[in-house]
Order: sequence, then C-alpha cells, then structure tokens
Amino acid sequence: MRNKLALAAAVSVVALAATGCSASSGGDPKTIELWTSWSEGEATAKTLDPLIQEWADENDYTVNQTNFTYDQIHEKLIASAAGGNLPDVVWGLPEYVGEFSKLGILADVSDAWADWDDAGDVSDAVKNAMTVDGQVIGFPYETTARAYLVHDDLLEAADVDVPTTWDEVLAVGPKVQDATDSSFYGLTGAGVREPQELLVYLAQQGLTIAEEQDGGGFANTWNDNPDELAKAAKVFQFYEDLLASGAVNENSATYGWEDTDENFATGLTASFVTGNWLAEREGTNPDTMGDVSVHPIPYPEDGEPATYIESKPIFTMANSDSLEASTELAQQFASKEWQEAAFADRSSLSTVSTDSKWSKDFAALLDTGVTYPPISLGEVTQDMIDSVAKVLQEGESPEEAAAWLSDAINDALETSGDAAGK
Repeated sequence: MRNKLALAAAVSVVALAATGCSASSGGDPKTIELWTSWSEGEATAKTLDPLIQEWADENDYTVNQTNFTYDQIHEKLIASAAGGNLPDVVWGLPEYVGEFSKLGILADVSDAWADWDDAGDVSDAVKNAMTVDGQVIGFPYETTARAYLVHDDLLEAADVDVPTTWDEVLAVGPKVQDATDSSFYGLTGAGVREPQELLVYLAQQGLTIAEEQDGGGFANTWNDNPDELAKAAKVFQFYEDLLASGAVNENSATYGWEDTDENFATGLTASFVTGNWLAEREGTNPDTMGDVSVHPIPYPEDGEPATYIESKPIFTMANSDSLEASTELAQQFASKEWQEAAFADRSSLSTVSTDSKWSKDFAALLDTGVTYPPISLGEVTQDMIDSVAKVLQEGESPEEAAAWLSDAINDALETSGDAAGK
C-alpha cells in the first residue's frame, strides 16, 4: 500500500468524447471524490472505511467517499458526464464497461496494470472483463462466478447423481420431483438474472451475443452462419425441454432471481445455478441449506464448460485532477491487502480465498468464466429476456427465437452505435 504514488508515469488518458466533459474536473487536486456501492453498516463498509482513511493519511489526500446504489451510480455518471463534473474513482458493474468507455470518461490504466504486483494473480477471464479495445479500463475489486448448487439430501432421496450434462438434467428431473415434491432444476424466466443465464448456455455452445469485427464494431453473426444459428436454436430447445420434461417448475417462466433464490434456499428447488451470495441463507435457512454442495454448471455433451463471471471494475475517471493518486487508490481496492480484508470470499485474486465452499469452490470455476462484450447492453439484455419469453410463454419455436434474437441484437447495436462500421 506504501508505493507513494509511483504510478505517475503509469497512467494514460483516453480522449474525452464529445459529451461536454472538460479535460479537468476543476476540483481540488489533493481531494479525491470516491463513489462506492456497499451496504452501510455491513462488514464491507466497516472494513474499508479505515483502510481508505489510512491510505489518505499516508499520501496526504482527502478522500470524500459517497455511497449510492449501482443504479444511482449509473444515472449520476451519465448526468455528470454531460455536465463535465465527474468524480475521480467509481465502483462499477460489468454492464457499464462498454457504455462508459464509449463516452470517453474512463482512464486507460493499462500501464498501471502492467506494473501492478498482483496482476499475475488475476485470471485472463477477469482481465478480459476489464479490457476494451486493448486498453485496461479498471481494476477488479470484486469477482464472483456462478456455480451449480445442489441439495445433496434431495438428490439422495431420489437416488440420482449430480448431473453434468443437459441430457442428464432432463432425464432425472421428473424422478426428483416424484421422490421429493421439489422441482429439480431452477430456471430464471424474468429479470436481470435471465440474460446472464442465457449468456452462459450460449457460451457452452461456443456462441457469443456479439463479436467484434475486423473493421471495428460488433455484430451478431448467427443468421449469417447456419451452424451458429443451429447451436443457438439448441439453447432455446434446452429451455423448452426443461419445461416440457418437468425438470423445472411450470411457473418458471415468470420467476425472477428473488423467486429462484428463495425456492432453492427453502428446498422447493433441488438444484440451481446462482452465486455465492447464497451463503448468507445458511444463517436464515439453516434447516434447508446445510446439505448444499457446489459444482460446475451442466453443459451439453458436444459443448464446453462455461459460467457467468461478474467481475466488478473500479474506474478512474479520465478527467481527474489527481489522476495518478486516483489510479493508485482504485488499485488498492484490488490489492491483496484490501482483498483479504474486505473481499476474501469474492476476490479477483487467485491468492485470496477462504476455506469455505462459497469461496474456494466458486473460485475454481473462474477460468471458464464469460461476460458480456463491451457494448451498450440495455436494449440487448431486454432482447435476450424477450427471446426466452418467446419460447417459454409465446410458443415460438427455438429456431424462430434464435433468428429473432440475432436480428434484434443487431438492431440494438445499430441504435447504440456499437454496430460494425459505426
């Protein structure tokens, strides 16, 4: 932590886009405005507050820390970018990377990353999530993967093994339902978790929702490639088969993440793909969470393992009056010292974990992690939600849903300016 602003030559600045942002925030160069998103009074806040103050004291800076929800951070950054009055350091979500990078408000911290002592302990998947157009635009302060959680007692009661493939999920689903009165497989049919699940199932078939093109920009190529379209249709067929086979609850099409997490925590669902935040349910639901084990997500026999990786970046704003110090502070959140103190069970570093299954078993899946491409995602993720609804609720064929989603994503890329040739 005591590198005393050795990053002076390690940070370069991306040009500010024509958004009304000035080249300088116009603030006090010895004051850093830090925006975070944590639960006030909880362990993360209690641990980080003194670390931030210690860093400020050692480096003769004032750090003004303000806490917001992630939605508030997103809206306030958009408004602040237009007015040229941005903070210096900001917690973010992976969904923001493409949008904020396009606005030109993010500092390029590639050189700082190259000189970072802990960089070798970050997986390629996590680094890729921090990278746009070859430039690193943030440090990963928190990383979680999704895993396949299983109630061992419920599977034992049905005399079935933990499935590893889609076919096994479909085959044993009715047996678990009959033996335990619990639905076998959790499926999110609505809300923000749904496109994350779909992203994983597509990745298991070797597909992405948008690929960067040689001339720049992104495109969905399924409708131009029969093999890709067929693989996308197989994913939607899996959704249809989950419902038709009885592997999932017949009401799954309307379940959001709150429903699916609650159903698993209470034993109404025997298995579910979710994150390690379910660890807290061991305290609230001790009778039903004591038998949970952690596994890789089932994937098709002709596919490959994949999971959704949610690696949260902490950004330095390109117009910061204290660019070097702000970058150092951002880096501290991802450092081994701060990760061990505040993020041990959800660290981005391979050298930081706990003995709990909620840490080490989830971390073991990071190398198969995928995330969204660096594009504006609002319309794209809604299209992904709508495509699943077409199969589960509207009765469209998997082939129709796949073709529709390919066109819809390309339309969204055109609207956002992310399309190839833009």
